[in-house]
Amino acid sequence: MRIHLGANYLGYELGRALEAWLDSTGFEVVWHGAPEFDNEDDYPLYSIRVGQAVIEDEDAGVPARGIIVGETGAPETIVANKVNGSRAVPGLSKEFVIDARQHADANILILGQKLIQEVDARELVTVFLAEDFLNILDDARRIINTAEFETSGTIEGWMIEYSSGSSGPKGL
Repeated sequence: MRIHLGANYLGYELGRALEAWLDSTGFEVVWHGAPEFDNEDDYPLYSIRVGQAVIEDEDAGVPARGIIVGETGAPETIVANKVNGSRAVPGLSKEFVIDARQHADANILILGQKLIQEVDARELVTVFLAEDFLNILDDARRIINTAEFETSGTIEGWMIEYSSGSSGPKGL
């Protein structure tokens, strides 16, 4: 699996530590952050680069995930999710990451260097990379709904239909 990793200066130390660790465990790691520490770099650039790289690999059939490290991870999560196809989630807890992988097929994990120690970050990354999407029909439909809205601004396709007897909406 290819891991796309990026960080701004507020996540640089943890980002580089994770890069070395992932590389030593046999993953192909692509660094999208600054080549050297730069306290004037900005998180949008690295968040977008990681998001685009993950989606390009997925579109080409290459197994890939992304990891972005910032100060808290909040703004990086927002920016990464602006890339069509990105499903970026903050690494809030092991349970959160498991749920995000199993039910939302999260493809980018966001970590906050200010909020987490390296040992805990490694645990979240391990879970993120090990968990599979369960491919439950309802979860897949929800991902398709979201992708349709990203690209067309509406949800009108067959995938929004509820089973008979449901009182849910037929589309947006």
